[in-house]
Amino acid sequence: MLKKNKRSNQKQNYDNKLLNKNTPFAITEAFKTLRTNLYYTSNNEACPVFAITSAYAHAGKSIIISNTALSYAQLDKKVLLIDADMRCPVINKMFELKNSDHGLSELLASPKFEPNDLESFIINSGIYGLDIITSGRIPPNPSELLSSKRINELLDFAKQNYDYIFIDLPPICEVADAGVIASLVTGYLFAVRAGTTDTQEVADGLEALRQTGANVIGFVLNDVNLKSSKKYYKYGKYGYNRSYAAAKEEQDKESK
Repeated sequence: MLKKNKRSNQKQNYDNKLLNKNTPFAITEAFKTLRTNLYYTSNNEACPVFAITSAYAHAGKSIIISNTALSYAQLDKKVLLIDADMRCPVINKMFELKNSDHGLSELLASPKFEPNDLESFIINSGIYGLDIITSGRIPPNPSELLSSKRINELLDFAKQNYDYIFIDLPPICEVADAGVIASLVTGYLFAVRAGTTDTQEVADGLEALRQTGANVIGFVLNDVNLKSSKKYYKYGKYGYNRSYAAAKEEQDKESK
């Protein structure tokens, strides 16, 4: 049974959340480590499809998947980022794009899919190598749209034109949307916010994904306080220990 989101009234600030030259070293390195780990879970696919979800809202999943896609584009890879959180889209806000009435919901609801039509739904992010499909207008039936054959056609076409595909999905404990495309996803990331997401929520989310046959390839611990992050070393496998050590060394040098 899906529970009501107890943090639904929280508001997120998306200003300056994308990786840039002013991003702290530890955060930049954390995304590089995540990128490296994802490389070894791609099953040698020509164009892997990675998706992200969380137990509830405000775990930072959209920021994580956006920066992961961006980090791949920095390697001169051709990357497509899809905002499939059609109930609460935010990818357009982070990239300062207009979420028009010509996005994923319109594409999936189209009675006829022509490969050449896809280009009109793709927006250049302003970052070399990174394209985006925004969510479009909020539809009344997101789960049905994601479970339609149109999503297969979209991904099949995109795989012929991109090196990597990243999909932002809604929280799995709130709605069923995240699990309906499990058979099409190479691997799921599960976003966890430090000090906010509890173990029962994680367990509930993983069980919901397990029931769909989703391949969960790892957790991303978000919003870690670098000054106290040592206690989180054993939580996940994405290398915050290395990032913290490097950041600490850099800070020590600057203080001398």
